[in-house]
Amino acid sequence: MAPAGTDFFQAQDQALGRSRRLVVYFALAVVSMVVAVYLASIFALEMSGVHMVDQGWIHWDVFGGIALGMGILIGGGTAVRTLQLRKGGTAVAELMGGRRVDPETTDPAERRYFNIVEEMSIASGTPVPAVYVMDRESGINAFAAGYSTHDAAVAVTRGALEALNREELQGVVAHEFSHILNGDMRLNIRLVGLLFGIFLLTVVGRGILRGATFGMGRHRGGGGQGRGGGGAGQVAIIGIALVVLGFLGVFFGRLIQAAISRQREFLADAAAVQFTRNPAGIAGALRKIREHSSRSEIRDHHAQELGHLFFADGVRGAFSRVLATHPPLEERIRRLDPGAGDGRRGSTPKATAKAPARAGGAGVGEAGPLSAPDAAVPLSAALVASAGRPQAEHVEYARDLMEGMDPELRDATRKPEGALTVVVALVLSEDPETRKDQIKRGETLLGGEVMAASQRLHELIRSLGPGARLPLLDLALPALQKLPHERREVLRRAVQPLVQVDGEIRPFDFALFHVLWRSLPGSAEEARRKGGRRNRSLPRSRKDVEVLLSAVAWAGGKKEGEARDAFQAGAARLPQVSGGWSLRGDRDLDLTRVDEALTRLEGAKAEVKRVCLEAAAEVVRHGEPPRVEEVEMLRALAEALDAPMPPVLPAPE
Repeated sequence: MAPAGTDFFQAQDQALGRSRRLVVYFALAVVSMVVAVYLASIFALEMSGVHMVDQGWIHWDVFGGIALGMGILIGGGTAVRTLQLRKGGTAVAELMGGRRVDPETTDPAERRYFNIVEEMSIASGTPVPAVYVMDRESGINAFAAGYSTHDAAVAVTRGALEALNREELQGVVAHEFSHILNGDMRLNIRLVGLLFGIFLLTVVGRGILRGATFGMGRHRGGGGQGRGGGGAGQVAIIGIALVVLGFLGVFFGRLIQAAISRQREFLADAAAVQFTRNPAGIAGALRKIREHSSRSEIRDHHAQELGHLFFADGVRGAFSRVLATHPPLEERIRRLDPGAGDGRRGSTPKATAKAPARAGGAGVGEAGPLSAPDAAVPLSAALVASAGRPQAEHVEYARDLMEGMDPELRDATRKPEGALTVVVALVLSEDPETRKDQIKRGETLLGGEVMAASQRLHELIRSLGPGARLPLLDLALPALQKLPHERREVLRRAVQPLVQVDGEIRPFDFALFHVLWRSLPGSAEEARRKGGRRNRSLPRSRKDVEVLLSAVAWAGGKKEGEARDAFQAGAARLPQVSGGWSLRGDRDLDLTRVDEALTRLEGAKAEVKRVCLEAAAEVVRHGEPPRVEEVEMLRALAEALDAPMPPVLPAPE
């Protein structure tokens, strides 16, 4: 969630600025370490009888060799770790020994945890992230990781599951969702790769030291004091130097982590309170960490390089106080509960009174026109401004939606084959004749049993209304990821013909197609490759913006004149570019073309996403107030662009 006073797109730009500072910090750390290793090497040569200082302190041939060697070592380590993490959040969670929670789990603590994550996802308008538990960790901690909302993962320790009640766990998960929404995750996962390269010096030094110690022991055992023993001694000195200098790498690593993450933790705490409207939850979790025997400690040996990801400081050691990656627990608790500074250390902040839910059960999907909470603000503008800023009312909405869902439909979202059926049900048309053609084609592609189940689920989805379609897709994603490869391919081949059976494609289906493929295993890194250069400007994104706005303009079977007027209304919100903005013909807008445009726009600058969504919102509202179906289409496109919008709640009567 964006910090107070900062919208989602500004937060994304700020995260990009921090990424650039990270590169500067990393470069300074590498230069400092090269200089330190050079000086240590000169000292080692002096000790071995090679007097280089007499000829001066600077020897460019030696310095160049060391710089090259360390560049290869640190760069190679960074490249290897970055490659290992290319799958995003799931790779980080598995690196930490995490176990993925089964959507069908019957374990009460895991079920409660999974339900909280689902509620937060629906409330924030994001795909449900992969959900992990670190079973071997008894401390209370958690983290979120990933490159985008499409490959995110949330993980908590076993200690957190066992020690925290529902409110406290919800506060922790809300804190981690703020990192998902405000651009921290991409920065954090890049930092993991860079830090591994820096920490690798210690690993190499320990390896050299072990080898030299073995060599010296063998020579002593043979009674020899010749060159072999002396050479092993020199190697041992180098190994010791690398280990010592490795601690310099740890120092710089902790310095970078502290510089990047400390202030962000305060902001994430504040965002969690905004999300849940319950400071007692997250403050209670922090108090339990303070009182827990293992506190927030992470025992896994990767904890050092991942320290900046955690909910609370997971590493104890020489630098844990001086260069802590997180603010002190007492300070975080005091900010959440000002009364804690008055000697009432055990006090619990009162939960802020929650606003009544403004949507619930089957009423969620009423298809009438919607209005912005502030009548002076057009709904289109309010929608874009809401990106990345979910509120407590949206959590209530999510809970009501899940409670009002038919058990058969809810159960289907948790099973791989059931989730496949949910996706098929979502693409079935409201028009009876078109749906009949879809079912006939689907029976050939997927089988009669799947299509019969899809028809039943389609009716259940209709009873919830169009506002439930995007949440249902998001709920089904974790189970879909468990589908065997061959079944995923069957679904992949079937969706496009079903959507295009009548020659018309709804923009919601464009977004569904994109979110679905981006969230299936192996698709995220493939999409990043297809996306090309990141942070593209508006002129470089011109064709993709035209494709997206044209798809929205043709929505609902508009005639050419209507589509052109709607497109021009949206284009008027865009900065002018050379050649102007042109409506694409509806026959040029197939699923593949729009999907490719969305993939490239996902990597565009945050400001490009903002103006693109503002223009799309203007297209949606052209002519008459937007209805639920049109708003959900816009939300689906925003989710596809990794700029998620929370649900729009009907105004109270």
